[in-house]
Amino acid sequence: MVSPFTPNEIRFLAKYEFSEEDVYDGRFQTKFGREASAKQADKHIVLARVVGRGSCGRLGHRLRTRAGHCIQCKPTNIAYQTREDKPGYVYIAGSLSRRVIKIGTAGDLSQREKQMRAEGYGGSSDWEILFSVWVSKGGEFEREVSSRVQARPVYRMYFKDGMEQAATEMFRCSFSEAFRAMNECLNVENAISPALSLRTRRYEFGRE
Repeated sequence: MVSPFTPNEIRFLAKYEFSEEDVYDGRFQTKFGREASAKQADKHIVLARVVGRGSCGRLGHRLRTRAGHCIQCKPTNIAYQTREDKPGYVYIAGSLSRRVIKIGTAGDLSQREKQMRAEGYGGSSDWEILFSVWVSKGGEFEREVSSRVQARPVYRMYFKDGMEQAATEMFRCSFSEAFRAMNECLNVENAISPALSLRTRRYEFGRE
């Protein structure tokens, strides 16, 4: 059987430790159709038709994420898509000094808490994880919880590895509000091992 991939595509996949078997062939489907079919097949990468007159189209790029973003122009799109479907802990953390709440995803909660403190994430070095739960699709679940928080997002700059970074996923709200949003998304199919801190009362901030 003749491979639908060009030699350049095969080399690109191998460079990022993927094979032809990791790619869904959606060349003859619409964008919506191949996105749905690839998700059902549990494939993060899609082979699509060459479209457009931009640099991507001129270069003949066909490898994309399920959402249609070119991974040959921007390989970091692979990491983002994989993060969306990767199992892990979704957590609620709080900072008393900055009076903010953060919702995030991690594979190792203890290491993540230490990392946020050491980095001074969002200008805070006193982060404490207040609630966590293991879910099958960490990034996707985190986004859904964040979208339900009824509070103003907070964005702050901080330095990581000597470079200025933007801290996101923070809210000016109480722990109870973040926990309410989390509970709306929880169900028995996708969440296990919930853990709740006994110190949450200290994080009942108002909407300042």
